[in-house]
Amino acid sequence: MSEKAFEIFVSLLLLGSGLVTLAFRNRRNRMIGFRVGYTWHSDRVWRKVNTFTGLYSVAYSLLLLVLALHGFPLTPFILTMLVFVLSEVIIGTWMAKREYELEELSVEAPEKPPAKGEVERTGIRPYLLVQLGLLGFYLLLVALFWDRLPERVAVHFSASGEPNGYMDKFSGLIVFPVLGWLLPFSLTFLAKDPGFFARVSAGVTRRGWFEFNTIMSAGLVMVFIAVLLYNIGSISASSINYVLFGFLAMMGLGFYRLLTVRSDDGV
Repeated sequence: MSEKAFEIFVSLLLLGSGLVTLAFRNRRNRMIGFRVGYTWHSDRVWRKVNTFTGLYSVAYSLLLLVLALHGFPLTPFILTMLVFVLSEVIIGTWMAKREYELEELSVEAPEKPPAKGEVERTGIRPYLLVQLGLLGFYLLLVALFWDRLPERVAVHFSASGEPNGYMDKFSGLIVFPVLGWLLPFSLTFLAKDPGFFARVSAGVTRRGWFEFNTIMSAGLVMVFIAVLLYNIGSISASSINYVLFGFLAMMGLGFYRLLTVRSDDGV
């Protein structure tokens, strides 16, 4: 699949996701929609937040589609997509919390998210510190090897492991990795609020959620370090493929922990 075809595929996938969210915005369900605890506790909040996220997804997916059709480079395309997705998560969660708090003043709110003392308590701080430590370690390596890096660095590789996408070293090795790292970190941080996590998905615990995002963060940092090492000539291009296989294995472990951790006690 060419880069242009991949960009078009991603844009259409996001467009379809937004349209489906809009189609199901009037009915709470576990399969489709922007599902955080606050949206589960009120039909009105569910409708309002999913109307926003659906329209927002449609809008930015159409913009991404236009960029893809005009041959926008893959790396800036991915950066743009990450910014939109992350902003959607943050704004959607803020809106859900705000709308529910407003509804609490009325008689429309049928039930409340559990208070902080009523939920299973898993300490979030260790998971956030681990993720911050991973990012800090990566940025330290970038600083140590900065003078050895070329002005333009390889940031994208073909299926055979050959580099086929380049950026300036600041954007490619700092901006892009930090934006990618922010996704699991933000999903971990937002879940500290009991209202975010309540009823997100049956059978998923806070501890499982935190572990999943921390493992994903570790996998991303592993890929970032491999790209850095390639650009200073410490590893070959073919080694990138092995790192990607390792990343996929870590994602499998993350999903396993997400679905199998059953208790938040003792953490």
